[in-house]
This record gives sequence, C-alpha cells and structure tokens, in this order.
Amino acid sequence: MKNIKLSVTLLCLALVGASCEKRDPEFFDEGANGAYFDYATAAEYDKTVNFSDYIVDHPDTVSLMLRVKLLGYLMEEGRTLAVKTQSIEGYELADVIIDEVIFSNKEYEKDIEVKVVRPEVEDVLYGVSIYLDGSGDIGLGINGKEEVQVFVTESYEQPVVWFSHMESLLGAWSREKHIFLARHTGDNHFYEKLYDDGQGGHIFDDILALNVSAVNALLAEKESIDGELKDSITLAVDFPILQTDYYPAYTEPYFWENLKEDLGNFKAEKLTRLVGKLGGTRVKELMELCGVYDGSKGDLKTALQALNKELVPEMLDEYNRNAQNGLTLADYDLQSIVILGTADYVNVGQPFWWEDPKGLGTADVVKKYFGEYERKKYLFMIKEVAKVEDADTFIAASIFPFVYDMEAGSYSWDPTPIGPNQLSGEERLKECYRIVKAANDKRYTKYDIPEVEL
Repeated sequence: MKNIKLSVTLLCLALVGASCEKRDPEFFDEGANGAYFDYATAAEYDKTVNFSDYIVDHPDTVSLMLRVKLLGYLMEEGRTLAVKTQSIEGYELADVIIDEVIFSNKEYEKDIEVKVVRPEVEDVLYGVSIYLDGSGDIGLGINGKEEVQVFVTESYEQPVVWFSHMESLLGAWSREKHIFLARHTGDNHFYEKLYDDGQGGHIFDDILALNVSAVNALLAEKESIDGELKDSITLAVDFPILQTDYYPAYTEPYFWENLKEDLGNFKAEKLTRLVGKLGGTRVKELMELCGVYDGSKGDLKTALQALNKELVPEMLDEYNRNAQNGLTLADYDLQSIVILGTADYVNVGQPFWWEDPKGLGTADVVKKYFGEYERKKYLFMIKEVAKVEDADTFIAASIFPFVYDMEAGSYSWDPTPIGPNQLSGEERLKECYRIVKAANDKRYTKYDIPEVEL
C-alpha cells in the first residue's frame, strides 16, 4: 500500500513539473541572453517624426520612445544594451541622440529614449536605422525584430479642413499663417477644433472669433508683435479684415492715434470701412497704408481727408433714411461712424426734419431754434455739439429728436434718452440749442441763430 501511495505522489509531482514547464514562453530558456524591439505588426517598426506637429514649443529635439524586451531569465547584475544607428539607402541621414542603455538586474523590458534632432532643411525626408547588434552585455533576441527605421522631416501641408468658412474668414492657407495660428492659439492642431466631424461642417463662430483675435494680435503694439513673431512672419501671415456685417470685435490698432484727427475715436466699423474705402481687404494692405503713418506723410493724410469727406455725407444721408423709415434714435446704433474734419462737405444735403418734405410740421420747430437752413450752419451745429459731448458716441441726428409715424403721417418727440444728461424729445432739442447758441455767440462772423427763451 505504501508503495502505491509513493508511486501516486511521484506521478503527481511529475505532472505538476510538466505543467509548469509548459507555461514558460517557448523562447525563454536559461541560456538565452538577447533583446528585441517589441512590436506586434511590421508597420510599427517604421516611425515618422514631423516637426510641424511641434510648432508651439518649437523644440530642437523630439523624444521618441522605443520598446525593448529581453529574452531569458533576469541576471544578478545590470547589463548594457548596444543600440546603434546607420543610414537608410535613398535618404539623408537623420540626426538622433541615444544615451547608454542599461538594464538593471530587475528589468526585462523598458522604453529607450531616442532624441530626434530637428532637420536642417524643411520638406526633406531624412531617415535613420536604429538597430541592436548584440555587441554589449545583451545579445540579439528574435530574428527580424532587431531594427526600427525612423523617418524625420519638417513639412507643412494644408489641413484637409481648410476650405469654405476657414478660407473665407482666415484667408488662403500658408506655412507662415499655419505657424502663427498654432502659436497664437497654443495648439499645434488648432484647425481640428474648427471642424465638427460629427456634423460634417465648420464651427463658424469659432472661426470668426479666431479671425478677430488674430487680426487684433497683428495690429497690436509694435513691440508686442515683434516680441511674439521674431521669425519675421508679421506681414506674411495676412488675414481678411471682415466687413461690418460680421460684427467683428476688432480692437484699436497701434497706429489709430495718427488717424484720429480725420476719423475720430476708434470703432471697429470705422476700421472695416477704412479698409474698404482705401481699396484694401486684408491686414497686410491696411498695414502698408497706415502702419508706418507718422502724421507727416502727405499721401495717406490726403487719402484720409478724402475718405472723411466721403464718409460724412454718407453718414448724414443714412440718418435721413432712418428718419424717413420711422426709426427712433435708439435704432441708430453704431451710426456715429466718423467725425467732422476740416473739409468742406459740399455733398451734405438738408436734414429730413429741417426740410420737412412731408409737411409734418417739424420744419417750423427746427426753424424756431436754428433759423433757416444753411449747409455750413448745419455742419457747425453738429461739430459744436460733438465737441461738448462724447464725440465717440455722439449721434448727429439726435439734434433733431423726432420720430416719424408712417401710418398716421405725423411726428412725435423721440423718447430715447440721449447725451451726457440723458435728455429726450424737446428737452434734448433745447440742450443742443444751448450748446450751438453759446458757440455761435463766440464767433466773429455769426450764423443766424434765433434768440429763444427757454
């Protein structure tokens, strides 16, 4: 019986030993001492590094991690792994840096760091073979897994989503613009967030916002531009100056101070109209026209005066159209486009309320305070009220605070609070009269302004 039990015990031990032996990987054995790159597919043995994916930080080197495993059992001491490089036929040799690789006595796998150096020439594909040659403490492992090929370039290509709204709001793609926008947004792949794959379309509001922030950055203080764009792409990037219909929230350019004499305080819609009137549509054109203006260049000064002379009559005509369409002054938002300069605005017509072509009775009210119409008197009135009030928000049409009731064929006092004292209707008209009368009394040659007891 004892012999039978002993035999059964030995049999069980043998079976356990056999099962343990089968669980070991088939390529592990006590005599093995090799290393191999551990990737599952052949495609993973080719790596590509494009430095255009690292625009924001603009590194001189990019780290590439390569996974290595060992065969055999762990040793008592650390061992060095020989990792070498060689050229790839048909490619310029890529420059890489690999520090000494040491496996400790407890490591059987690790990621080794390969520092890939930025290539000297853009749009050229460099290559390097990184291989294990077995000359260190660790020999070769699995045949066919001892080499990884790395291809390196710095190449910029137009993103596939750069069309439609991206092209109309940001302009044509260029390498310089791509670099600028990546650094401006802090996102190497900024364009991916401007396209919704799920909806299959561009995110219009985000693209519009990017145009505004990019234009504002380019038109900021000169020092800021130079500090941010040391690689001389300030003008090369270029962006469209969007028209007023887009309500672009452009901020004041660094050079606007030189334009105030002719165009007044900055407003975004003034900038958009300025670009169009001067025959331009883009940042570069605006910079060329105004960016170097120092107040002494007669060509631009003459152009601005001509622009002001054209815009003032347009603005006043727009006021007349608003009046005839029954708008209140509250609906005249953003109509204070320009201020009166020194030009003689010969194209200015008689205001709707003063002319009173529909026989509403407003002409009698206006003449009571300001007398008969004279073009120069009218312009004098606007300029003097604008001097006293905030010229940036002053609306010339508020001198005549009436509202036309188109259905009834009559007028009423405009209820919109206007000016620093927030007066409306007849009180607003009297306020303007006081300002004009006081300024006229100081003139050597006076306009005919009636004496009215208020």
